Amino acid sequence: MKKLSSVGLSRLHHAEFGQFIVRFFEDFSNSGLNAQTDADFKRMADHIQAQIPTYNSALDQIKASEESTKMADADAVRDADLQALRDAVRPYRNAKTQTEKDAYATIKLLLNEYKNVQYASYEEETNRLNMLVEKLLSSEYSFHVSALSIVKFANHLSDSNAAFNSIFARRSFQTTFDVKALRKTLTHDYKQMANYIVTLANVKDDVFYKDVLAVMNNVRTYFSGIVLSKRNGNKKVV
Repeated sequence: MKKLSSVGLSRLHHAEFGQFIVRFFEDFSNSGLNAQTDADFKRMADHIQAQIPTYNSALDQIKASEESTKMADADAVRDADLQALRDAVRPYRNAKTQTEKDAYATIKLLLNEYKNVQYASYEEETNRLNMLVEKLLSSEYSFHVSALSIVKFANHLSDSNAAFNSIFARRSFQTTFDVKALRKTLTHDYKQMANYIVTLANVKDDVFYKDVLAVMNNVRTYFSGIVLSKRNGNKKVV
């Protein structure tokens, strides 16, 4: 069974993710393979490539805009606060008292409604985190929040989300791109294409799909090295 090599795309910086997408098409072009071999693959590939100029423009915008830099930093802080909230709840998986067990089940169910919210567009993430905090601090959940001693984590998230929104509201009128939204679309389209290729590489005899998968996996393996290097605190991938 042929598989896609593992790669932590969400751990790549925005620029690295753009390089990841471009690198696949560069390597595919150099491989001598012909996209015309499969009309559906070509359609998906063309659609992804058409998004690259806009994504690169968004990256240039981020580099050029001080407000965008502040906005990205503030977004990282609230994402960290959201993760801290989730981490604070996790130890109660093995709670001993019924009160804590009930509180864990209730809060976990609520947090599951906001799974992957950190990957949404800036506007959507802000609105959804406002809703999450509002629910956590409401009378409906106050008893459970108190039982798990996580009110300070909810407050931290509320403060960092408000701080982000303050910066976002001041952004320059020249800001026209939301790089998180663009990346979300690119990620979806890339995964759709990758899953298509790995499926056909396993069910068809045509060597084309196996060769495309090999090109794809070479890139994924290289960038998984970058992710691993970051995780280990290294600056260079050998």
